[in-house]
Amino acid sequence: MKKHLLPGIGATALMVVALTACGGATASPEPASSQSSGASTSTPTPEKQYTKEELISLVGQVKLADGTSPAVLSGDELLAQYASVVKGFAGATIEPAACKDPFLLGAPRTIDGSTAAGTTRTKANGFISSVSMTSGVDAARLHDDVEKSKSQAEECKKVSYSAEGETLTTSTQKVEGVGNVPGTVGFKTVMALPDGRVGAIFIAHAVKDGVLISATASASEGVAGGPEAAGALMDQAAALIK
Repeated sequence: MKKHLLPGIGATALMVVALTACGGATASPEPASSQSSGASTSTPTPEKQYTKEELISLVGQVKLADGTSPAVLSGDELLAQYASVVKGFAGATIEPAACKDPFLLGAPRTIDGSTAAGTTRTKANGFISSVSMTSGVDAARLHDDVEKSKSQAEECKKVSYSAEGETLTTSTQKVEGVGNVPGTVGFKTVMALPDGRVGAIFIAHAVKDGVLISATASASEGVAGGPEAAGALMDQAAALIK
């Protein structure tokens, strides 16, 4: 299943690209679903939908573990930095075939009508990390995306990516303790090459007050503190939403 998007890229390069170039996800298209608390029949106050400018302002206040402030991207700019990831994995043979969406490797997804802003992938304290915020649509659609992420992670616990005669295998499991935002869903995806090289990506998603927050932290498998690195960004972003 060879493509011509990134000629000559093998599984080794795919792992490098995934570890160093992918970032936090934005929400994926899903139909809105009705939700009922069962506690009251009154009409709830609609949650605020943030504009692009507001999200840029919020994300711009996030600091990394070393105290630096990463650059902020929005909309198409946010998606463009991950083009090599999407193209690279599009050119691989993937098993199971249903796991072609590389979201477990940090690649972003979009939702029609949404607004998004996020930080560039930046290295601090051993991890390359990022955080993004998505808003501008009904909160139910954002919650649906988190649920979809959970089901996809369950379906794609074990995946192989073959390209240019090399094979990259991934294993994904749910992880706890990624920040303190209620309802956070966290995953750890370990990437392994036949020669023994291993990398890991920690990804977390949560919806707070109508904003989907996504954070990632990637490094070599032996580096400790992945959940804490992603969780710190999640908590910072959540604290800015008021």
